[in-house]
Formats: sequence, C-alpha cells, structure tokens
Amino acid sequence: MLIVGEIHTALLPHSRPLTPEEARAALSLAVGETVVQWARPVPHTASPTLLHGVDCRLPLAPKQDNPHADEQSANGAVRAVGTVCSRAVLTGGHLLQGSAWTAVAPPSRPRRMPWSYYLARPGTLETIGNFEAERLARAFLTAENRRDRSELLDTAAIARHSIHDVLARPVLDQRPPVKTGSTRLRWAAIADPGAGRAVAFRLVGNDRRRMSMVTGVVAPEQIAAAAEDLAVHDWLLTAVAARIALAKIGEDPRHTLRTLRPVVDHLMHLWSAGARTSRDLEFLWDSLERRPGLSRQWATMTERVRSQIDYGAADLAAKMLDMMEQNQRQGGAPDHFLR
Repeated sequence: MLIVGEIHTALLPHSRPLTPEEARAALSLAVGETVVQWARPVPHTASPTLLHGVDCRLPLAPKQDNPHADEQSANGAVRAVGTVCSRAVLTGGHLLQGSAWTAVAPPSRPRRMPWSYYLARPGTLETIGNFEAERLARAFLTAENRRDRSELLDTAAIARHSIHDVLARPVLDQRPPVKTGSTRLRWAAIADPGAGRAVAFRLVGNDRRRMSMVTGVVAPEQIAAAAEDLAVHDWLLTAVAARIALAKIGEDPRHTLRTLRPVVDHLMHLWSAGARTSRDLEFLWDSLERRPGLSRQWATMTERVRSQIDYGAADLAAKMLDMMEQNQRQGGAPDHFLR
C-alpha cells in the first residue's frame, strides 16, 4: 500500500498561544465531531478528520532503468477515485498545521464504481488501471515539477482548506509575536511488511520539503501524525535559524535582544521531537537524529540564542551602570535612571 500526504505549517496569527479551551473551539470544524487534545509534553490539539471526495489522476514516475527519464515530462498517469482525509493541528497553542493524506490502493474492480463504494472506504484512493507503488510515490513527491498539473491530485489545496476556517476565527488578533514564513512538507510512504524500513528527508528551496518512507503495515493516520511531528520540528528549526540570521549578532546588542527575545518567549519550549510519533514509526526519528541530527542542530541554535540574550542583557546592564556613575560624578540625580 502507498500512503501520500502534504502538510502546511505556520505560526498562528495571534499575539499569544491559545488556551486549551480556545484551541478546542477554534478547531471544531465539524458539528458533533470530537476535537482531540493532549496536555503532555506540549499542548496539542487536533480537529476532527474531514473527508474530501476526489476523482483525479496520479502521476507516474519514469521507470528506474529508463536512461531518458525526464521528471518534468508526462510519463503517464493513473486515474484514482476515492476520498482524502484532512485535519487542522495546533501545537503549543501557537503552531498551526493543515494536513491532508490518503492511502492509495490497487484496484479491486475493473471499472469506476459508484460513490457509495468509495465512501465506504474512507481515506482511500483506488486506482483504475496499473498500480506501481514505487513509481507513484516518486512522481507524487515531484509532481509540482510537472508541466501540466491540472488533473493531478492536489493535496496542497486540501491541506489549506483544512485550516481556512481556523484562520478566519474572530478570536485571532492577527498579530503574531514573531514574523516567520510557512513550510510545506510533501510525503510518501510505502507500507511493505517484507521490505526494510527506511526514511529520507530533503529540503527543496526555502519553504518546501520532501519525505519518503518505507515501513511495515501501519495505519495511515499514524504515518500522517509522524509526518506532522516532523513538519513541526522542521518549521521550528527554520524559524529560529531565520531569526538568528536577522539578529545582527556582534553588531547591535539592543537589536539582537529585540530579535531573539520572542524566540525565547514563544518557540524554544515547543521542541519535543517524536512526541506524536507512534512506536512502530520511531525509526523515523532514530534515523533523522543520526543524520542530519535535528536535535543536535536545535540544541546548538538554542544555546546560541540563550548566550546572546545573556551577553546582551549583561552588556546593557554594564552600560546603564556606567551612565549612572557618570551622572553621579556630574552631580545629577542618582535615581534618574531608575524611574
């Protein structure tokens, strides 16, 4: 079986983290459906899962032994019909994700069936015609490079749709505490109990990522949760690295403090790698912690942020004391700077 999905991650446009009660209300996207919340180790809220019916095409990558392979050309496509799952996820009351995923299965019928047939298999696309999981996975990850994408499965649009109502909530004041961008993670997992487990994670430009995985038989929702977990922590690394680059370290201590203080106040406590990943998928983090070493990179960056905050505060305090002493020598009021 092949499971594919896409996740958009960004900072919620609100000046403070939502309380658990506010988060539950904001992510109530379906009447009568349950919003799921966790309190440990970081507050986490997931909306009800929504279903989207699609009748689309899935691209096929060129065969591995084709010496003239061109990822941008139309190497063929397979028709697929069924439903795609989506949900909104909020981590720490601050980080909002729109997530979409579906399982792609080989055909069990030789023709297209009525919608009632596909609705009885929620979260599954059934192909009509050839099913080659490896070629479908490779093509899905690079589908944005195709010249013609008009009929292809658009998981990006479905992921954005899942957070549209959340972003429109009147409780949000549209004043995020840190100016950051968003990231997009497109992922594909082949569930093959006979194959060895493996994972590959790649940055594509400033805001796009790709993740491919080979695993045993695991529920598609668990794979989606693991991908969401990875996307949150990749976003944290990206956002903190961007703030450090803007901080003018070594040039202007006051600017450095103003730039890095929001990182300490709103982001540094959100790191909890693997917290939302099931035991069957722990190899994902085991692999990524060895290389490229995400937690090591996070520890290095956060230590640099803390050091700059400490050094900057000490430098400003020393300058303030010098000004006070100079004022006293000149006969000024000693409490002038303390008011």
